[in-house]
Amino acid sequence: MIGKTSMRWLAGLCAALLMAPQVAQAASNRAAPVIQTVAAQPLARRIVPLMQDAAQAPGWRAALRADADMQALAAERAARVAAAGECTPQPVCLAQGWMWGEADRDRVSAALRRIGANRARLAALVEGRMRPSRLYARHGELDDAALLDAAWREAAAGLNHIIAVYALGEKPRYPVIDSMIFDPRDAAYPALLKAHTAITLAEARGDDTVFDPVLRYAMGLLAANERANAAEYLPLSSGLNAPAFAALRATKQDAYPYAAVLVFGHGPEDPISHTGVLGHLRLRLAAAQLTKGAAPVILLSGGRVHPNRTGYNEAVEMRQELISLYGVSPARIVIEPHARHTTTNLRNCARLLLAAPFAQGKPALLVTDPATHAYIGGEGFAARNRAELGYEPGHVTAGPDALSLRFMPDAHSFHADPQDPLDP
Repeated sequence: MIGKTSMRWLAGLCAALLMAPQVAQAASNRAAPVIQTVAAQPLARRIVPLMQDAAQAPGWRAALRADADMQALAAERAARVAAAGECTPQPVCLAQGWMWGEADRDRVSAALRRIGANRARLAALVEGRMRPSRLYARHGELDDAALLDAAWREAAAGLNHIIAVYALGEKPRYPVIDSMIFDPRDAAYPALLKAHTAITLAEARGDDTVFDPVLRYAMGLLAANERANAAEYLPLSSGLNAPAFAALRATKQDAYPYAAVLVFGHGPEDPISHTGVLGHLRLRLAAAQLTKGAAPVILLSGGRVHPNRTGYNEAVEMRQELISLYGVSPARIVIEPHARHTTTNLRNCARLLLAAPFAQGKPALLVTDPATHAYIGGEGFAARNRAELGYEPGHVTAGPDALSLRFMPDAHSFHADPQDPLDP
C-alpha cells in the first residue's frame, strides 16, 4: 500500500489537476500526434478485445453512435458520473457510477441485437473478426448473435471487476499479488478518484461510443495501480523472442519428438533473488533435455509476480540464467512473460504452441521438480483449471521419466479472460 505521505502528495497533485485550466485546442495548421483510441491501445486490446473489434468492424462504430438508446444511455451514464462528485459514502460512490449495472448491460445487449439484425453487419463483426481471432474460444459453439452477447456480458463483467478491485479495493482471487496499491481508507484517497474521473472525462473524443469512457477509466485504474502487466513485452514475436522465432521458422521441427521443453517459473518471496530456488532446479532439467535433442527450443513461462510488485520477470530472468550458466543460445529460448499462476503458465504456453512458428500436432515436454510434477499431473490441478479458467488448457499425461510430463495444448486456451486483467 502507498503510505500516508505519498497519499498527501497525491492529494496535492489531484487538487492541482482538478483546478488546472482547460488546454486550448491546437491550431488547425499544427500537426497533432497520432494517439490510438482507447480500444486500440495494447492494454485494452488484450483485456477486452470486443471493444476494438466493435470499433473496427465495418458499420459498427457508426451504428453504435447513431443508436438512439445508446445515445441516451451514454448521456445517463455521464450524468451519473457527474452527480457522484459530492456523493456519500466516499470513496465507494465515486467509482460505482462507472460500473455497468444490470439494466445498462441489458440495454447494450438489445442494441447489439438491433444493430446485428443486419446479417451482413453481424457477420462482418463475428465471422470477420471475432471468430478468426480465437479470443472468444469458450463461446465458439454459439451462433453469431449469441456469441456477441456472451462476449459483451463477459467484457462488462470484466470492466466492473477492474473497478471493484482497483478503485474500490475489493479483494481479487489472489490478493497477495494482484490487489490495488492504494489504501481506500486513507482520507486523501477520494481526491485521487475524483482526479482520475476528471482526467478521464477530459480525454473524451468526438467519436466516442458508449463503451469508451468506462474503458478509459478502467485502463487508467490499472495504470495508476502499476498493474498494466498485460501490455508488457508485446508483441511476443519480437524483442527477446525474435532470435528463437526466426530459428524456428528455419528449423526442421519434425526431427524433434517435442515442440518445446516447458519450464514454469518459481517466484521468490524475497526482493533480492531473481528467481526462486525451484526455478534454478527446473532450468537444469531443461538444459539437459535440450542437450538430448528433445525439442528445438525451451519455452519459459512466468511474469512479474513474486514478491508483490517485483521488478523481476520470471521468464526473462530464467532466460538470462540459461544463457549465462549453461551457454544456451538465445535462438533456442522462447519466453512467455505474463503468466502469474500455474494454471496460466499452462494456458499461455498452449497459446504459443498452437501458433506459428511452432510445428502443429506435437506435444510439449514439461520438466519440473517432484512435488510440482505430482501436482500438475493430478486431478486437483485439472479441477483448478476448470474452476478458474472454465476449461483445461490441454491434456497432461505421464512423461518419459519421473520429472517430466507430456502436454498437448487445447485451442480453448486462446480465450481472453477480462476477469484476469493482469494476464487475460
